[in-house]
Amino acid sequence: MLRFQCLVVALLSCGVLSAPPKPTPDVLAWTKREVGAFFSFNMISEEVNTSNTQSFCIHVGGDAKVLPPVNDFNPSLIDLDNWLDVAVSYGAKYAVLTAQHCSGFSMWPTNIQQATGFDYQYSVKHSSLKLGSFDVVKKFIESCKKHNVAPGIYYSLNQNFYLNVAGGKVMNTTLYPGQQNVTQDLYNKIALAQMRELWSNYGELSELWFDGGCIPGLEDAIGALASELQPHAVYFGGCSKTNNLRWVGTESGEPNYPIWSTAMASGQACHYGTGNSSGNTFCPAETDTTLQLFDKWFYRRDYGYRNVSDLKTIYLKSVGQNTNLLLNTAANSSGLIPETAQNIYKQFGDWIRSCFGSPVAKTSGSGYNLTLNLPKPTMITKVSVGEDQTDGEMVTKFAITAQTSDKGKQPVVSDGQSIGNKFIADIQPPMMVSSVTLTILSAHDTPVISDFSVHECKN
Repeated sequence: MLRFQCLVVALLSCGVLSAPPKPTPDVLAWTKREVGAFFSFNMISEEVNTSNTQSFCIHVGGDAKVLPPVNDFNPSLIDLDNWLDVAVSYGAKYAVLTAQHCSGFSMWPTNIQQATGFDYQYSVKHSSLKLGSFDVVKKFIESCKKHNVAPGIYYSLNQNFYLNVAGGKVMNTTLYPGQQNVTQDLYNKIALAQMRELWSNYGELSELWFDGGCIPGLEDAIGALASELQPHAVYFGGCSKTNNLRWVGTESGEPNYPIWSTAMASGQACHYGTGNSSGNTFCPAETDTTLQLFDKWFYRRDYGYRNVSDLKTIYLKSVGQNTNLLLNTAANSSGLIPETAQNIYKQFGDWIRSCFGSPVAKTSGSGYNLTLNLPKPTMITKVSVGEDQTDGEMVTKFAITAQTSDKGKQPVVSDGQSIGNKFIADIQPPMMVSSVTLTILSAHDTPVISDFSVHECKN
C-alpha cells in the first residue's frame, strides 16, 4: 500500500516520470570514488615573485608580458610521493595533475617534432630539473599506482602562452618575448600530438580534464583519440560523446542543492551547474575547490588556508550533496606540500574517517520505505543515504524521520529532492533516536538504496 501511495504522490505532484538515463560503468565507478586530489603545479609555481597565478592565462586574468625561460623550472626537492601521501591522508581515491597549464610548459619530455614538424622546447626535457631527465608525469603515475590512487591528467587545451593561444585560438597579436609563432592548423596538430603522448605513454588514466571545455572543431578528433587510447577514462570538459562529467558551477566548494546526477547535454558537452532531474544524460557533477584562500590554485606563501571546519562544510556540501570533491593540493616552489597544509589535510581526513568510517547502524534495500533500528537509543549527528545508480538516478523527493524518546512523535529530521550517489543530512542539534525511517515520496521507478546509515560524529 505504501508503494502505491508514493506512486500516486509522484504522479500527482510531478506528472508521469520518464525513465532516467543510465550511467556507463566508468562514470558509475567514478562517482563512488567521491574524493579526489587536484595537483596544481607548473611553471607559475616557480615564478614566486608573480602574485597573479593566472598570469599566463590569456584573456582570463593573464597579465604576462614575457614567457619565463625554460630553466626557471627547477623544483629541487620535488617529491611526488609526498604529494600522494597528503592526498591519501584526506581520503583521495583519484588524482588529477596539471600536466600542462596556461604557460604551455609541459611536465613531460614532449617530443612531437616528427608528428608535427614543430620542435616543442618548453618542457621538462629542456629545463634545469635533474638536467632535463625528470619526467613529472611519469613520477606522478608511478606514485599514484604505489598509493592505489587512480591517476588523471589536466591538459591546457584552451590556453598556451608559449604558443600565444587563448580560448583554443592562436591570437593575431604581437608576440611577447619567448612566444612562438604558429598557425591555427599547426596548433591543432600540436595539441592532438601532445594528447596522444599523454594518453598512450603512461597507462590507463581515470580522468581527462579540459579546463574551459573543448575546442570547437576539434571535438570529434579529440573524442576519437580518447576512445582509441583511453576508453575507460571519464571526461571533464565535454570532449567525448560518452563518459562525460560536468562542472558543478562554482569553485567555492559549496554548490547549491539539489544537485542531480543527470543534466541536459548538447553535442559533446553537459550543461554545467546543479543539473536537472529530467536531464537527457547521466553526467554527474564535480566540485573543484582550493585549500588556499581567495581561490588560489597555485601555491603562494602570502595566502592563508581554510581551516578544518571550512573543509567539513565543503565535504557536506559536495560529497554530501551528490557531487565528487576535487580538492586542490598545491606544492610550493621547491616541489613539496607545505607542512601547515599537510596538517590541515590530515585533520580533515581524520574527521571523515572518524565520522563516517564506523556507522552506528546501516542497512540497504529496494522500495519506498526503509526503517533503520538502532541497537540502543543513540545521539546521532549525521544520516547518510545513497542510491544504487546502475539503472539511473531514481529518487526525486524524499523525507527522513526519526523515532525519539517521545513515542508519539516521529519528527522530520531532513528532507530533499536528489540523493544520487550520496546525500548526508547534518542533524543539528544532535538528536537522541531509536530508529530512523527513509520515505521516498517521488521517483522515476522503484529506487534501490545501497546505503542508509546513521553516524555519531564526535566533532
